[in-house]
Amino acid sequence: MTNSSTTETLSPDRHKQLFKGKEQEALAQALDIRKFEIDLYWKRATYFWAFIAATFAGFIAIQSSSSVNKTDMSVILSCLGVVFSFAWFCVNRGSKYWQENWEKHVDVLEDEVTGPLYKVVLSRNPHGAKADKVRNLLTGPSPLSVSKINQSIN
Repeated sequence: MTNSSTTETLSPDRHKQLFKGKEQEALAQALDIRKFEIDLYWKRATYFWAFIAATFAGFIAIQSSSSVNKTDMSVILSCLGVVFSFAWFCVNRGSKYWQENWEKHVDVLEDEVTGPLYKVVLSRNPHGAKADKVRNLLTGPSPLSVSKINQSIN
């Protein structure tokens, strides 16, 4: 099911049928692959950040130089930056797709093994004082997607 040329969309009932009796092993594998996908996501993001930063540094260096080919080099580096940014965007979308695939497996499998651990979100102090709510608005946790923010930046 991980080969993109043979992917199959399963209903939760069909998924349970296919993994009946193997829930614990399948959940452990899904959690492990999800963790692996997240690790790859950040490695790829670092890789693209480095290329884009180097391209930007080159652009700035060219702009501050007195080179005769300054305009040509600036255009080339700008195009290179656009190519890297678009590639990063596509890689992020692909990474997010596979991460969410494994999270969906976890969602279906976890009930039988651990209960709804990944589906339940516990909030700290949900009925706290007004001052706490204002402070938490500025400095507290928020259910933002780090990968979606990263994708928006590129």
